[in-house]
Amino acid sequence: MKRILRETGAWLLILIGVAGCVLPVIPGIPLLIAGLAVLAVDRVWAARLLERVKEKWGKAKERARTPQKVE
Repeated sequence: MKRILRETGAWLLILIGVAGCVLPVIPGIPLLIAGLAVLAVDRVWAARLLERVKEKWGKAKERARTPQKVE
């Protein structure tokens, strides 16, 4: 029963996150990531995708922190 509720909640977060990518009121990306994090408990593909998102987020943070050359 817990697994069914967890998966239903995760898919609901993902659906709301997708809607949030289109609607300006809902924060889409954080909800998508939260849905993936919940799904990653039971699904291997979601865990792999979440790892890729974490890698890309880390690289983006590093790029944002390094000063850009102004020409």
